[in-house]
Amino acid sequence: MPENLSGAPPGHVLGPDAHRAEAQAVVLLHGQPGTGGDWDLVTPLVDQRHRVVAPDRPGYGRSSGSATGFAGNARAVVDLLDLLHVEQAVLVGHSWGGGVALATAIGHPNRVSGLVLVSSVGPGEHHGWGDRVLATPVLGEALAAATVGGVQLLVGWPRIQNLAARHLAGWPQQALANLARTPGGGARVWRSFFVEQRALLSELPPLAAEMGSISVPTAVVHGRSDHLVPPSVAEQLAAAIPGASLSLVTGAGHLLPHYRPEIVAHAIHAVADRVEGQTAR
Repeated sequence: MPENLSGAPPGHVLGPDAHRAEAQAVVLLHGQPGTGGDWDLVTPLVDQRHRVVAPDRPGYGRSSGSATGFAGNARAVVDLLDLLHVEQAVLVGHSWGGGVALATAIGHPNRVSGLVLVSSVGPGEHHGWGDRVLATPVLGEALAAATVGGVQLLVGWPRIQNLAARHLAGWPQQALANLARTPGGGARVWRSFFVEQRALLSELPPLAAEMGSISVPTAVVHGRSDHLVPPSVAEQLAAAIPGASLSLVTGAGHLLPHYRPEIVAHAIHAVADRVEGQTAR
């Protein structure tokens, strides 16, 4: 089992071989909303070989920072690597966290050795009425509060509540419990959700023109039955990033780290092996 990292920001964990100089660093970036605990089933499958770090992203869990967009999250990843004295790491991003991984690889390419994009958002994603409602000031904040914070502000708006509730559909009870333990409670979670929803619309599209610059080993893993982020987004991501591999998992939905951790771990090992192979040459 991973141990707590003394001196690191809350939510970060390392494997038992974390201090081996030759161990490949792997940073696991959770989705929206979420905590580092969303990777609890993946971490034991990879931490015997790699230095594994699973942070609570800004605005979630026990993190000290406020929620921010993709660029701000990318800076937080770099700050974490500096804190841990890690020059480069394989970034593994789930859902919204995949956008963080992309932003870091594009904005700070010297700090990223590989990418694993799991059920990731992407510039090719079509943002419909619901996503735009969630990003709208006042209404979006109220909706996020009603859905994530548990404050029933929109009882008379069942269509909107049902639309937002799909973001939490199928979540395991433990993952929901982790969110509930966030200092500051549901209010902090829903504010973070709202901030990130706005970033999804404003910051993600500009990354599309830059994805061709990504030159590190990349794996795109996506469930064929993902109803939150369509598999077509994964196909576009893999096509836009030079040399990226694509795995579409039959019978799987959006929450691959929770329900198919072995698939995610396999992709991490594959990318890390490619990174190590390049380093050895």
